[in-house]
Amino acid sequence: MSEPKQAFHAPDLPATAAKRRLKTLADLLPAIGFFGVFLFLGRDMILATTGLLVGLLTQLVIYKLIKQVIPKWMKILTVIALAFAAMTLVFRDPDFIKIRSSVSGFLIGCFFVGSVLIKKNVLEIMLGKTIVFPSRTWNVITLLFSVPIFLNAGLNLFLGNLVPWVNWQISDDVWMGYRAVSGFVVGAVSFGLVIAYLVLTKQRPQFGDNVDEPETS
Repeated sequence: MSEPKQAFHAPDLPATAAKRRLKTLADLLPAIGFFGVFLFLGRDMILATTGLLVGLLTQLVIYKLIKQVIPKWMKILTVIALAFAAMTLVFRDPDFIKIRSSVSGFLIGCFFVGSVLIKKNVLEIMLGKTIVFPSRTWNVITLLFSVPIFLNAGLNLFLGNLVPWVNWQISDDVWMGYRAVSGFVVGAVSFGLVIAYLVLTKQRPQFGDNVDEPETS
């Protein structure tokens, strides 16, 4: 009886693997379009924004084709990116696409902080069944995660020459380099703050048994 069952599920495996590869590609397309066009087509922010816009729209098409559910947070950030990309192209002003990074960052930070304030901690909801901490600890961890996000959003305004009373002028090359690494830096600093907090408070996570089974299709 096992052979027919195996034969029944075998054709789905390549489809599932292909879907995951397409999703990974779709998730990378906006960054590839933005940074790739900037690097290889004359370091022009307007052209780079066009690449970002094409990448975002192609991402949505791929998600639709593979029937991938788009999370609400991703929908919001995508709408913001599309709006600021459109304004950049319409007004031919790269400041709009630079401001978008700060707007998205502030919204993400507010989302983390807000989830703590309304007692629906997003990190605890997502990870609480796998990594067990007291709710108070989850609240501190979530707030620590939000700190580098807010700082990065503020720093982006300075490095993007978007603060009127700041006299320095930073080139688009420098700003793009900063944007390329800022996500990794924010992640590293966030995890560093959390680890430091857990070490100083002598807390160790307990790992739960309720891990969701991987989807099979």
